[in-house]
Amino acid sequence: MIAFMKKYSAGLSIIFPAILVLGVALSSCKKDEEEEPAPSTLVATSNYANMIGPWWATLNGSVNPNNLTAKVSFDYDTISSSYNKSVAGEPETISGSTLTTVIAHLWDLVPGKKYYFRIKVVTPTGTVYGTEKTFNTSDTIRSEILYNDELDYGAVTDIEGNSYKTIQIGTQTWMAQNLETTRLNDGTDIPVVLVKSDWTALSSPGYCYYNYDSISYGVLYNWYTVSTGHLCPEGWHVPADEEWTALTDYLGGEVDAGSLIKETGLSHWNSPNTGATNESGFTALPGGYRSNSGVFNNIRRFGYWWSSTEAPSSNDAYYRKVSYSYTNTDRSSSNKKSGFSVRCIKNNGD
Repeated sequence: MIAFMKKYSAGLSIIFPAILVLGVALSSCKKDEEEEPAPSTLVATSNYANMIGPWWATLNGSVNPNNLTAKVSFDYDTISSSYNKSVAGEPETISGSTLTTVIAHLWDLVPGKKYYFRIKVVTPTGTVYGTEKTFNTSDTIRSEILYNDELDYGAVTDIEGNSYKTIQIGTQTWMAQNLETTRLNDGTDIPVVLVKSDWTALSSPGYCYYNYDSISYGVLYNWYTVSTGHLCPEGWHVPADEEWTALTDYLGGEVDAGSLIKETGLSHWNSPNTGATNESGFTALPGGYRSNSGVFNNIRRFGYWWSSTEAPSSNDAYYRKVSYSYTNTDRSSSNKKSGFSVRCIKNNGD
């Protein structure tokens, strides 16, 4: 019996250390497994396109890289699943584990086309794509402008080849259409500015179309574009405040001048388009405006045109306005960041 106990004790002295070592090893493995983060699934979502015009659009998506460093872009094309074009996202690189909104601005599109796009996310572990989405660019079809067919119009062409009717009113010669160039007359491109915050921050030339489209009404420019002195065709300029006053004085004063310069009918103007006769041939169109905060307003209701003259406040410049509901031509001032239409006037002696 004593011999058995000694043998049993000796056996236990061998077994227990082995069990202890195994337990420590198992405990160590379990601890390592708990400290290693569980693998997560990267999220890449193609959301939608907005701010769509004839030549541009903004793509929207969202990404959660789930603790990976991800490079984000958008593929796009006019053929489904083709994707021969790509544009970097904004932001282009993201990390962490937060769902992040990503956008991309497209500027080189074709009017009247259906486009396909998807978000693309590249990480050290591979590439993930969002589902395919679509959008349609708008057409460049213009609604016909109703001129005064009892008058004789001239013509002028800007640097891009856009042709405008012109009309002599008293001693002045005016464009009878809203300006739509996207380049200065020295060949410099004017930046198109879509995003509200970018428009608000701008203190240099910029343009847009009303609601990113509405090309029949011409382009909306901020005053910094006007102040370059190169917006109109050679031999023409943006009228000064006193040149606008000379126009309205010639037409009998501000109270009735609106009637004489507004395009007739309701093709572009909201009803009732009070008093519109377009006797002058000026053919004013209600292109609305873009505020200094980037908001669009009043298309078909009011037309706004810059002058080249600064107001007493260094932040403002003078403009003229006509309305669908009364006959006046109003003079006021607005923040230089605002987006208004432009009519050019011919230089004296040219």
